[in-house]
Parts: sequence; C-alpha cells; structure tokens
Amino acid sequence: MSAAWRKQAPLLAAALCLLLAARSGAAEAATAERTQLIHAAVEWLVKNQNADGGWGGRQTASLDWAAYTRGSLDAFEVASAALCVSALAASPEQTDASREAASRGIDFLLENHDIKRPNGFEHFGCWAHAYVLECLAEHLAAAPDDPRAERMRAVSARMVERLETFQALDGGWGYLSLEPPRTFRPSFTSMSFTTATCLVALARARDAGIAVPEAMVEKALRSVERCATPAGSFTYGEYWRRAPAQGINQPKGSACRTPACLLALDLWERPVAKDALRRALERLLEDDARLQIVALRRPVPHESHYSISGYFYLYGHAYAARLFERLPQSDRQRFAPLLERALLPCREPDGSFWDYPFFHFHKPYGTAYALLALSRISNA
Repeated sequence: MSAAWRKQAPLLAAALCLLLAARSGAAEAATAERTQLIHAAVEWLVKNQNADGGWGGRQTASLDWAAYTRGSLDAFEVASAALCVSALAASPEQTDASREAASRGIDFLLENHDIKRPNGFEHFGCWAHAYVLECLAEHLAAAPDDPRAERMRAVSARMVERLETFQALDGGWGYLSLEPPRTFRPSFTSMSFTTATCLVALARARDAGIAVPEAMVEKALRSVERCATPAGSFTYGEYWRRAPAQGINQPKGSACRTPACLLALDLWERPVAKDALRRALERLLEDDARLQIVALRRPVPHESHYSISGYFYLYGHAYAARLFERLPQSDRQRFAPLLERALLPCREPDGSFWDYPFFHFHKPYGTAYALLALSRISNA
C-alpha cells in the first residue's frame, strides 16, 4: 500500500462509516413511520367498527353511483367487513382490542355472508363472496381450532357455490350487466381484475382445504389470459378486448389492475415471468405513478386520463404488495418505500385511508387495503 493511500485510508473508512450510519438511520426512520401508519390504521378500524361487528354505513351523497338497491349495498357492506377483518388479522400490530374487533367481524360475516343479486343490472355480490371466502380461509389456516371452524368451512363452501352460480358465460366475474340480455348467470362480459380477485380468494380456499371446482377455476384463468395484451397490460374485461389500444386497456390505464391479474395467474401456476412482476411494479410505482394519483378522489368513474378511476388505487397497491413475496429481496427493498409513499396521498389525519367516495364504505375498505399493503411490505 502506497504512503498516499495509507494516509487517506482512515478518512475513507470514516466516510464509509458515516454513510452506513446515515443509511441505517434512514431505514430506522422509514420503519418507524411505517409502524406509525399501521398503528393509526389499526386504531381507526377498531374505533370505527359498528355495533353489529361490521364497518361503514349507507349514507349517500348525490354523486354516489349505482348500488342503490338493498342487495348491492349488502354486498359492499359485507365485502368491506371481510377486508377489515383480513387487514386486522394480517397486521404486525396485534392488540386485545384488534383481535376482539376481528373476531366480532367474523361473527358478522357468518351472519350476513349470503348476498343476493338484487336485479339484472347489478351483481356486486362477487366482491363479497370473494372477500368473505378469502378472509375465512386465511383465518382457518391460522386458527384451525377456532370453535367456529365448522361453520366457517360451511360458509366458505357456500361462497364457492355462489361464485360458481354467478360466473359469467365467458368464464370470469363481473359486477354489472351493462347490455341485454340480462340473464341469471351473467351473459355480459366479465372484468379481468374482478376475475383475478375471485381467483386469488379461490387459491386461498384451496390452500385451506376447501373444495374448489377445477372446471370453474380453469374457465376463469382462461378469461384472465385472454385479457392479457402484448404490451403487458390487461384489458378491463373481455368486452374491451375489441379495443386493446383504448386508454383504459393500455399499460398506463391498467397499472392498478395488472398486479391482481398477474398474482392470480401465478397462484394457479400459470407461467408468469419474474420480469413481468417486476415490470408491473415499476409501472405502478415509478413510470405511471403520477397518472394514478391524478385520478384519486374524483367522484365520476373513469373521468381521469386513460379512463383511470380513483377506486383502482388502493386496490391496486394492496395487490401490488402481494407480489413482494414472489420477488428477490433486492426488489423488495427497492419497491417497499415507493409503495409506502404511494399510499400517503390517501391518508387522512384520523389514520384512515380512502381513494374514492362511495357511500360510507370508502374509509373502511380503503383503510383495510392500505393496512394490508403496509403489513405485507413490512413482512416481505
């Protein structure tokens, strides 16, 4: 070693120590901020649970669209409750109050799970059936000795049955029949991300030992695959395959829906490249992040650029967080702070999160999505 190098070595070592300390301090600060976000979200869910064990309410504003009938509001109430229970159960912060709230939420789901289709136009029940199934399956896997386990398995089987009953003729699931004929088994197009949501729930049910019809799953997987485009996006639904270049079907318009579709295919062992998962996160959290934020809290569906709707946002980031466990550690470290930062525009001073005004369910399901995302990136 030269004399000049020996003279500089202590200075370089000191600089390296300072750099490492700064990085460590930044990491500790980021962890503390995430912990605070999780704590506040858990507190909000516990504090705002209804007396019957559910969350949210049916008060409406003039800009609320569709879902004016009893069955549709039931669907959103039950789906929101299932998400809140799942979020409380997944949180790294567990308290007596949060565990009690989650348990009361399960009781609510067991009593109110059987959502009816109110009319030919609206069939939002698929969201409730999927999220109740996923919630109960996860609880059964975590607490198989719960005294309610037998009933939970019966309700889970009923949710699978309901999903099969309302599976669209094209193989997927949708929530509106926009065009006639409006048939009992929906004949109008399914939506790719709704189908993906149901497939993720069915995969969780399968892993918990709940019987899932192979034919139903295969038809749904083919539907999602048909919605995939060469650009790496997914069309909004099968109907929109006729216009793949339309804004909503391009990667920018699909950014919040793509993670759920990729996750569903991967969980059911369809070929999905790691590069596709990584690219989906890059588009959502880096390349097209500002376009997604611009659509936040706009009350008219799809009024923003590329027909992006605010209700894509927290949903998309919650499913993006699920991709973390399927990627190398280096990718997790890269994307975690970006995902956490992406959630902040949705946060309220009271600790809740929301992205789109919808009756009084937007804060419960928005907070649940955000808490699920924060918990998963914390555990990744």
